[in-house]
Amino acid sequence: MSNNPFTRVNHVLFRVGQILLTSGIILFIVSLVTTYWVVRPTIDFKQQNINPNKTVVTINYGIFLACRQSTDGSDNIGECDSLWKTLYFINADTARYVQFVMCLAAILYAGSLTLEIVQCLPIDRFRNFLAKNRAVEMFAGVATVLVLQGIVIFAGEIKNKADRVSGQEDEQPGWSFIMAIIGLFLSVVGLIMVIMFRELPLSSPDKIGGSWLRPAAINFNRNSID
Repeated sequence: MSNNPFTRVNHVLFRVGQILLTSGIILFIVSLVTTYWVVRPTIDFKQQNINPNKTVVTINYGIFLACRQSTDGSDNIGECDSLWKTLYFINADTARYVQFVMCLAAILYAGSLTLEIVQCLPIDRFRNFLAKNRAVEMFAGVATVLVLQGIVIFAGEIKNKADRVSGQEDEQPGWSFIMAIIGLFLSVVGLIMVIMFRELPLSSPDKIGGSWLRPAAINFNRNSID
């Protein structure tokens, strides 16, 4: 690494961007495989005059599964099944599309992490090619857009349209949804920092590497100017 203070700061900020992006991806993956995007209050079946054997009472759900309230009226989670089999008044095709978008985003995120690891290998040809073509940024950028789209559709077409029984009007976003939002924010910030501060490959032997903010500069040899 160069002794130039600006270069050192550039490198540190790039590493911070990598950490933020990786943290955001991990939070998103955790939220994707859990069922607490929406949490509903537990109801008293007798008080609400509901027969749990005839009426499906959902207590929480996520991107893939919705879980019913236990038939004994406790806070325990009952049987979990697909969204369109548990939540009424939602479009099954819309739910499948959200699942597809989120899975595709997860695959692209995994691809971006794999490419980032490849760039750490001591093979200049691979590292320079991937950095020059912004492969990691492209994969992560498309994935982030897909996650944002999936969250918006989930909130508008599934959460807002899913039926609720009496006593469940006060449903709340669950910790899975909060993790997804935080993960999305970290991914956006990390992606921007990676784009801005990644060291670009050398364009010619007489130039030193630069970044998006600091283009490659001519590397003058002061000893030769005599």
